[in-house]
Amino acid sequence: MLNLLTAEKIKLVRSKKLWIVLGILSILPVMQAINSKMMVHYGTELVQAIDTVVNGASSVLMIEKNALTILLVMSAFISFFIGEEFQNGTIRNALSLGRSRTHYYLSKLIIAALLGVIGVLAMTGFGIISFSAVFGFGELGGISNYSEYAFKAFSILYLLILANVSIYVMITFMTKNSGISLIWSFLYTMATGFGAGIFQQTTHFKQVTFWFTESFLFYSDFASKTDIAKFPEMILVSLITIMLSSAIGILLFNRTDIK
Repeated sequence: MLNLLTAEKIKLVRSKKLWIVLGILSILPVMQAINSKMMVHYGTELVQAIDTVVNGASSVLMIEKNALTILLVMSAFISFFIGEEFQNGTIRNALSLGRSRTHYYLSKLIIAALLGVIGVLAMTGFGIISFSAVFGFGELGGISNYSEYAFKAFSILYLLILANVSIYVMITFMTKNSGISLIWSFLYTMATGFGAGIFQQTTHFKQVTFWFTESFLFYSDFASKTDIAKFPEMILVSLITIMLSSAIGILLFNRTDIK
């Protein structure tokens, strides 16, 4: 397992995909801070509940503000990073050496998860620096213990992202093709994200939508006490999603005929 992870790390560091992902996630908060400053200059008033990030303190919610962008970037990265292994036939090299398929699958999931955490850490860090420089650090209304809140909010937001990463990994191992995986990952994200908004207008299906992590990412206010109270529910849904998607992905991969 460690040998697989070491090989994946070397492969990833040499890949342009890594730097493209980190570049997008790092530059985006800087651009948003500049854009927000221009909006204020022309008379727009930033409201935290609507704009999510309005100062340095609220920048801990950069993941929430950019959830869709993060998901699309990660789905694209995973689709190509794993899909190309099947298309180029390099997956046979590892499996021919007697590597466990389960270990191979988990190594890809771990690498994707590590890239995710590095990316969102960079995004949050640049967001805090950029928005603090433009609007000051300030405070987050209704939050008394900011350090504890910031740690919990960031951790849970990342866990919600990780749940989707596990889905994208499963989809790519199922399709075994970068292009097809990218399409299905995009459709999954759009359907479970924006489709949830439609079902939330109904009485009977509203609660069902919160079994998809995108519902929390797209329709929750992580600075609201009402939604903060849902943190345990978010953790539960994320962990169930990760375990189920990983189990299904590993099971199907173990049954796949690699030609």
